[in-house]
Amino acid sequence: MDGNIPFLVTDKDLLIKFISPAASKLLGCKNVLNLSIEALLNFQLDNQDSAIGSYKTQYFKLVKYSNPEGYSFVLQHSSTIFDEGSFLADAIDSANIGLWRYNVDSKYVYLSDLSKQFAGVEGVAKITWRKLLCLVHKDDRALFPLFFENHVQFGVPLQFEFRLRSSGQKRWFSLKGSKAQCETSQWINGTLQDCTLEKNTVIALNDADESKQLAIEAGKIGTWRATKSGKLWRWKWDMLANSMFGLDPKDIGDLNKWVELLHPEDRPKVLAALDESLKTGVEFKQHYRSVLKNGEVIYVFAQGRVGENYKGEHCRIDGVCINQTEIHQAQQALKELNTELESRVNDRTAELHNTLQKAERANKIKSEFLSMISHELRTPLNGIIGALDLLAHCTLSNESKDLVYTASTSANHLITILNDLLDLNKIEAGKLELETVEFDLPALISDVVCTFSASAKEKGIGIKVYEQLAMLAPLKGDENRFRQILLNILGNAIKFTNTDGIKQKEITLTAQYKRLNIYQSEIIISIADTGVGMSPETVNKLFTPFTQAEKSTTRKFGGTGLGLSICGKLIDMMGGQIIVESELHKGSKFTIKAPFWVDISEREAPPKAPLTCYVVAALSHDNQHILNLAKSLYDVTEVVHIEHHSNWHNSNTKLNLVLSSELELMSQYLTEIEQLPNLVIYTDGGIHSQFTLSLPQFAVYANQPITAHQFYTQIQAQQQEMLSIDDFAFDSEEQESSIEAVSCTHDILLVEDNPFNQKLIKSQLEKLGFYCDVASNGAEGFNFWYSHNYKLILTDCHMPEVDGYEMTKQIRTEEAKNEQSPVPIIAVTGAVMQGEKDMCTSIGMNDFLCKPVRLTDIKQIMERWYEYST
Repeated sequence: MDGNIPFLVTDKDLLIKFISPAASKLLGCKNVLNLSIEALLNFQLDNQDSAIGSYKTQYFKLVKYSNPEGYSFVLQHSSTIFDEGSFLADAIDSANIGLWRYNVDSKYVYLSDLSKQFAGVEGVAKITWRKLLCLVHKDDRALFPLFFENHVQFGVPLQFEFRLRSSGQKRWFSLKGSKAQCETSQWINGTLQDCTLEKNTVIALNDADESKQLAIEAGKIGTWRATKSGKLWRWKWDMLANSMFGLDPKDIGDLNKWVELLHPEDRPKVLAALDESLKTGVEFKQHYRSVLKNGEVIYVFAQGRVGENYKGEHCRIDGVCINQTEIHQAQQALKELNTELESRVNDRTAELHNTLQKAERANKIKSEFLSMISHELRTPLNGIIGALDLLAHCTLSNESKDLVYTASTSANHLITILNDLLDLNKIEAGKLELETVEFDLPALISDVVCTFSASAKEKGIGIKVYEQLAMLAPLKGDENRFRQILLNILGNAIKFTNTDGIKQKEITLTAQYKRLNIYQSEIIISIADTGVGMSPETVNKLFTPFTQAEKSTTRKFGGTGLGLSICGKLIDMMGGQIIVESELHKGSKFTIKAPFWVDISEREAPPKAPLTCYVVAALSHDNQHILNLAKSLYDVTEVVHIEHHSNWHNSNTKLNLVLSSELELMSQYLTEIEQLPNLVIYTDGGIHSQFTLSLPQFAVYANQPITAHQFYTQIQAQQQEMLSIDDFAFDSEEQESSIEAVSCTHDILLVEDNPFNQKLIKSQLEKLGFYCDVASNGAEGFNFWYSHNYKLILTDCHMPEVDGYEMTKQIRTEEAKNEQSPVPIIAVTGAVMQGEKDMCTSIGMNDFLCKPVRLTDIKQIMERWYEYST
């Protein structure tokens, strides 16, 4: 290389190995060998063939050349640190601008690397004008010849936007260029920029603006604005707002034209609100009226917000106005309609109120009439039934006993009809309330079955009872109403099974216990009979009041048709149901499902007593049921089949049970059986009499009909070596003898206005060994009490002058004043409507007796109150 050229030679590591004299002179240094040229001249190549460096205060341009052993660098003096060509290329690249050239004559196309990247063309691929146009979106291809030809021929600026398919995506690009004339040909040079983001933003803004405009036009919303210029406000509104007020196009921006149209009554408040907004920046929000040039009144809602400049000054207000005339008209029409409807509703309400008052008065009159007629009917019935009750305890001939029984049955039937009518009235009036008390389900079932067992046996009707009461928990509910349902349905079963045409007269009662959850259980009781049955039409109307299966039913079987109607209403109140299955001439089945609360109080169940069961021969179906009852109620330690065990009689169990249907086989083991303590024998009903006659030394019972409560009572009675007669039958003479007359002292006061009832109750008390004084009204009763020391007072509630209620209040007041112990006062009344018992309790009475009063009722009251009175 010429020595006059300033250059340096380096190895591959850019360490200086030679410096020419011209380079040494240019730099003003000689000792640079083995120094790094980059460190010496303060530059970095970065894979480039040229760079700008500096030494002391001078700038140099270095051009690199390769040689076999390293590199040669030619130095050129430079007045700036920048290389203009390199700087321009760097600036274009950093701005993400592609370059292109187009020859107008030859249609040759040159694209820079970035332009090729934009178009999705590989770097070494040759690009033609036709190929380039193929990459353009089909809708934008027409722009290229149009703009290029106009630019070349007419000098129109070459600048437009188009879409390219780059990397499978549509992207927007901005193309700019200008014609450059050369000696031999015409060229167009230009740039290419990716403007996808900007274009999408503009499109979105245009779309939003168009949507806003369409929404405004659809909603008939006018827009307005004002800008502040100096101290003046310049107004402007759109054509929709202009046409809303019926103004001419030339009136746009003339605020006075708008003010002239304001309704005189609304103008002051609107202008004041607008002035307040412009001064303080508070939001403008007004409803007002405008009177158009044609005299039409429109209702307008306008709202605007004030904007501020960079100094915080109020400089503009933008708002909308909406024509709400149609809405106002609709509201007025709706208001008139509401007024009319309110007037109609008030009229209907008044009419309904009057009707309701009439119905309530009629219902009250009906209830009062029923209460009165109940009292009036019960008063003579009390005398009849009480007298018959006393007469039945006298020594009578058989014919006389039959007459007394017939009269008593008829009187009791009248009481049943009266009670049904009162129950139905209370239910329909919504005055019947259910109680929630703890009760014993097996005892309840036993009471119901025992009530009808005698009459069923007399009519030749067999009753079978099957109770599945394993895991039975104490229940809470209305025991009396549930008993009423069971009594009615079982009574109907006996009534409609007692027909001459039926060969097999049988009623089966099945009871099941089902635990629903921790708080509730369900009792399912089915009563199936082999009676006359019913057709489907009859079943559908079965629970309708005063309805029976046939018109002749009342004459043939008796009854009012109220019983099942009351049962249906009661079971609905309890939350249960009654399911009826019946077939004409084949019998009926009533299934009662009733939910009850479970007593969840923590108390220990008494331990079950151990019991051994001995089986003689095969178990019959009913004896198997007895065995199931035993396992439910006792701890059955062992079930012994006698014929299969040799040492079976050596048991030490205190309670023993024998189940047998074979009398001859029983006789073979008689000696061993007699050694068993507290033994009870159960056998089938058909051979019960044979067992009783052949085994008189044992307690022998029929296995049907028998309830769980009866079974338990019989076992316990045998264990105590006695039978409680109250558990099986009612013997009036024995019960009468249980209460001995204490003395002939008249320590009971009877307050009753009816002479017959006076005589009857006095006789009933004397029959039980008690004696009483008699007062005819409350005033006499108070005087008797005041001058005597009575242990008990029986009083009627409804009497002339002073009734039983007022007398009780007077007595309680006097007792409190003198600090006396209260005397037990028992109400004796024929009024049994809702609230009567509560009334008696609230004023200080202790108990309640309902007419007709039977001897057993008097006995219970005396046992409850007389023995414990002071």
